[in-house]
Amino acid sequence: MPNKDSRIKLNLISSIVYQFVLISLSFLLPRLYLENFGSEVNGVLSTIKQIFTYMCLLEAGVGLATTQALYKRIGQKDYKSASSVLSATNAYYIKTGIIYLAIVLVIAVVYSFAVPTSIDSKVLFFIIILNAIPSLFSYFVQAKYRILMEVDGRKYVINNSETLLQLASNVGKILVLFLTDSLILIQLVYCIIALVQLAFLYFYAKRRYQWLDWKAKPDFEAISQKNSVLVHQLSGMVFNNTDVILISVLCDFKAVSIYAIYNIFFSQVQNFITSVVTSFTFALGQMFHTDREKFHNLFHAYETFYIMITCIIYTLMGVFLLPVIQIYTKGINDAEYTNVFLVLLFVIMNLIANGKLPANSIIEYSGDFEKTRSYAVWEMIINITVSIVAIVYFGICGAILGTIAALVYRGIVTIYYSNKKVLGRSQFCTYKILILNSAVFAVIMAIFFVDTFSNVSFLQLLLKGLVHSIWIVALYVLVNYVFNKSAFKTIYELCRGKKS
Repeated sequence: MPNKDSRIKLNLISSIVYQFVLISLSFLLPRLYLENFGSEVNGVLSTIKQIFTYMCLLEAGVGLATTQALYKRIGQKDYKSASSVLSATNAYYIKTGIIYLAIVLVIAVVYSFAVPTSIDSKVLFFIIILNAIPSLFSYFVQAKYRILMEVDGRKYVINNSETLLQLASNVGKILVLFLTDSLILIQLVYCIIALVQLAFLYFYAKRRYQWLDWKAKPDFEAISQKNSVLVHQLSGMVFNNTDVILISVLCDFKAVSIYAIYNIFFSQVQNFITSVVTSFTFALGQMFHTDREKFHNLFHAYETFYIMITCIIYTLMGVFLLPVIQIYTKGINDAEYTNVFLVLLFVIMNLIANGKLPANSIIEYSGDFEKTRSYAVWEMIINITVSIVAIVYFGICGAILGTIAALVYRGIVTIYYSNKKVLGRSQFCTYKILILNSAVFAVIMAIFFVDTFSNVSFLQLLLKGLVHSIWIVALYVLVNYVFNKSAFKTIYELCRGKKS
């Protein structure tokens, strides 16, 4: 990885800066929406956001299939073949862009005029259209360049532009919110700034990748697994976004608002983790195809540290998040935002989801999407079925229970396939790490429950958080070091610049 070190460092730094800005700003607007419009409007806007997230499925399959196809070609500097892959991707994007436009118009009409909400129908219609415009530009013009930049390790350019987008758009939204309370103008501000950001990425990539030949013969075979990839992406989308839509149908929009507020904290933390990880996974993806022995050593260290660090993060959230939410929603009385079991279930769900992610990345590197497609199908079936039944009986918490049930199944089969079928090693390599960290989590939660620090002041919470975080982090590191010294040795050698 030496020749990729500079890009990894730039990716990592830009990811941290971007996520810091995003997290800082992402909590401000929902609070302002709650104060100015109430929980129902916040729930409606959150539901729209989730619908558009589902719309991304139109390109999800070809996006990941293209990424997998480019790893080897870019790693070997086979630019002619890479051009053929991207030429095929471009043809697909143009077709899906047209489909996307048609679906957006249908959703805008149906959701605005058929679903009863407190938002004026015409206002809601234009909000949906303005939401869609940046995505349309991406389909027709920019998306294929973004894939290439990520595979080539230029994620830092994307991160920096996203940072500026978040700063400019959020400041603009806040100014509009204070001056006019116009939901249309708020969305228009974001739409215009997002188009400027997408245009910048387009012109950067055009200048950077002058070798790219869009007239190259499309290599549709290289992305032939796009439909199988789509099934995997659909499963992930069900995991991330079905809860909000099911809650809006089976409960009400105030319940959606409660779920959305909790989800802000967890989704922003997960986005931060994902952003940091993608700073260097492009190098692992290329190495999987070019140096398998070195890949095995680095992957073992990556899996160990990824699971340990995510367990630390979500354990701290389990202990300290509830009082943060109580402070955040103070004064909002049209819905009950304190829910002890919702915090605990969110933590458990994210721990299980992150526990399987390193193993899942092996499937992405190997391109075995078709062979594992049935896993994704069954995960979706379990998720939706159990969630519907559980929501009827347990409300919001039932949505999380359905997702946990599906994740347990998907985790087991993914760990089996990645270890036995691809890496050719024992599943115990992964389960050992999971069991160790789960034991530490259980011990800490036995000492602290999620409401231990409920209703404390912000200053008290900060002091207690600093004190207890030190020994919680130390306990995780000590346990993992004692039982997995080789992973720590690999990371130590990498930090010293030695070959692993």
